[in-house]
Amino acid sequence: MELLDAVKGRRSVRKFTDLPVSRDTIEKILEVTDYCPNAGNRNSTKIVVITDRAVIDYIGKAHMKVITNFNKGIIAPPTDEEIEAAASAFHNAPTVLALFGPENFYFSSPDAYIMAQNIALAAYEQGVSTCIVGEVLNSLATEKGKRIQKEMGIPEGYVPQTFVTMGYCDGEYPKHPKRNYSDVIYV
Repeated sequence: MELLDAVKGRRSVRKFTDLPVSRDTIEKILEVTDYCPNAGNRNSTKIVVITDRAVIDYIGKAHMKVITNFNKGIIAPPTDEEIEAAASAFHNAPTVLALFGPENFYFSSPDAYIMAQNIALAAYEQGVSTCIVGEVLNSLATEKGKRIQKEMGIPEGYVPQTFVTMGYCDGEYPKHPKRNYSDVIYV
């Protein structure tokens, strides 16, 4: 597959089948991470492959509640009760990649998003559907979230930068939306 074909063809998918993505396929997809540009060649983005349903559900619900609160101007971490009652931002994805970066490094977020885009394109090439889920505040800032992050082996001082949901599209693959980015200005 040509790169331009992947760029033109890949869409964000939010409805997945229950079929898991094999470890072999995930490893093929993650090969691209060795070639991602990053600020200062620091290579500081950490990737966690999550397939544990309970962990996916907790982080997905915490993330959705953080986003909902953020849109209301609330930046305090949600309570466990609020998280439990929330829908998941990860929908029913069987695999979620969590990309972490240093908390106080200005380019942590851009580095992670560049990596997420490369992962999404590599996944498309492998026939795996994805959705890049943006992180605006730390979805793991709760006590339970901090424990989960520690259990993942992520060092202190690192926070989630973005997530990539991954699985196989359930239903019709999304169509290309109507867009017009041809208004380029040359100076």
